[in-house]
Amino acid sequence: MRLKAVPDTSFLIDHFRKGTVQDTFLALNRYYHITFSSVVLMELLAGAYEKKEQRLIEQIQNNFTVITPTRRQWHTSGKIMLKLRKDKKTDPLRIKGLVADILIAASVRDIGAVLITKNDKDFRLIKEVFDFKYLAV
Repeated sequence: MRLKAVPDTSFLIDHFRKGTVQDTFLALNRYYHITFSSVVLMELLAGAYEKKEQRLIEQIQNNFTVITPTRRQWHTSGKIMLKLRKDKKTDPLRIKGLVADILIAASVRDIGAVLITKNDKDFRLIKEVFDFKYLAV
């Protein structure tokens, strides 16, 4: 059985801009069972000004497995935020900017997946206080 992989918003946006989303999905699908986060889809949709992009996001939602944070994952995310504030002395404004990434990390860990991202900085910080798998590309 293939390991699950969840592409992050930063990874997908890069491929949206280059027009390489389909090729990337095909390449990833050789090694991973691709799963999407509803948080990532929300972030993508918020920036999808063109109908073509909106249709692609709808196709992803309708044709792939989509995970959504559970009540427990929201609770875990709150604990991660608190730990980052206490242990890493991260300011409240920075923490608010990490909410989506923290939710994604908690969801990814619970399904035993690896997160694929271009956002090494934020996920490396989260990993300092919460163990989950991610691959920075």
